Amino acid sequence: MREYLSLFMIFFILSSLQCKKDQSQSEMTPGDSLLQKYPKEYQSLIGLEFGPDSFPSTFEEKTGSVMGFLEGDEYIIDHVSHKSDELIWFCKLTHRDEEGRPFLKILDILILPPLGQDEQIFLGTCRYRTVEDPEIIAIVKLIQNEVSAEVIRAWRANRQMKLFEEVSASDVMCVDESLFL
Repeated sequence: MREYLSLFMIFFILSSLQCKKDQSQSEMTPGDSLLQKYPKEYQSLIGLEFGPDSFPSTFEEKTGSVMGFLEGDEYIIDHVSHKSDELIWFCKLTHRDEEGRPFLKILDILILPPLGQDEQIFLGTCRYRTVEDPEIIAIVKLIQNEVSAEVIRAWRANRQMKLFEEVSASDVMCVDESLFL
């Protein structure tokens, strides 16, 4: 009986050590299951680090916003296009060169659905549950002569989790600031 108990204890210890090893490896690098949420042509972007002179050449940068500016922990939401796709990159500022130019690492990618002709993308200028939130990305439909825009879909660039998460459009409010110009 003691022999079985000893064997069981050895098996249990070895199994728990293997689980800890597997868990620590999955925390260090994105697993295959995580990368499968992206089309193959975009999988290599996750973890890509680039600077002003090494921006991926097949992408066109459209606009962006900065979160945590001068707080020592800066993140960037970058709206880019590639062929007919509109994407949002969630990036972390890794460092700046001697000239102060930023170098970024792509943490997550949001591939936007096709936009209607009367729809626009708002980055970092909306409210989430009545509080101004620079992490919000929204697809909105502007309503002529109305201050509030109709929010079609919305996401948050969650800095703690380092990924995009979809949020309820009803929790987001965006204002058409062009009416104030």
